[in-house]
Amino acid sequence: MNQKIESILVALQQTPRLLCELIDEIDTELYQKEIIQGKWSIHEHATHIAVGDIYGFQKRLEDFKLQEKPIFQPLSGDSFHKNFFIELDLHKSIADFFEIRNTTIELARNFHENDWHKVSIHPEYKTYTPYIMLRHLLMHDHAHLYKIEDMGFGTRHVNL
Repeated sequence: MNQKIESILVALQQTPRLLCELIDEIDTELYQKEIIQGKWSIHEHATHIAVGDIYGFQKRLEDFKLQEKPIFQPLSGDSFHKNFFIELDLHKSIADFFEIRNTTIELARNFHENDWHKVSIHPEYKTYTPYIMLRHLLMHDHAHLYKIEDMGFGTRHVNL
């Protein structure tokens, strides 16, 4: 496995710890508040990150492994019913995330060299390879982690 891929996997391994630390540091009264009108709460962002691998990225890795040119549709939190993420147990979801993410990383580590060169069809990407998908997952993690941090430590909630 090349260094480029390895660096993404190492970074992905850190997301559950970062999420756990953020949630532990945030006032629990803020978890389910709508800090930004019409947007997800801290709880929703956190559970979305924690279960996202199961609902998309692990399947995509399996498809890359088994198919020569898999076809993917965009993944979106909007694909779930309105209260899906808020109804998940926050602390259980985060605790489970460590194992979920380890499974995702193990799937990637089991790729053969030729699997990394496969290109899929994805309507939102000109080129979509396993590496691009994993990098996208990392950026997705960090985008949600940033939103959680901003809502938990920013000043938007002061007047709530």
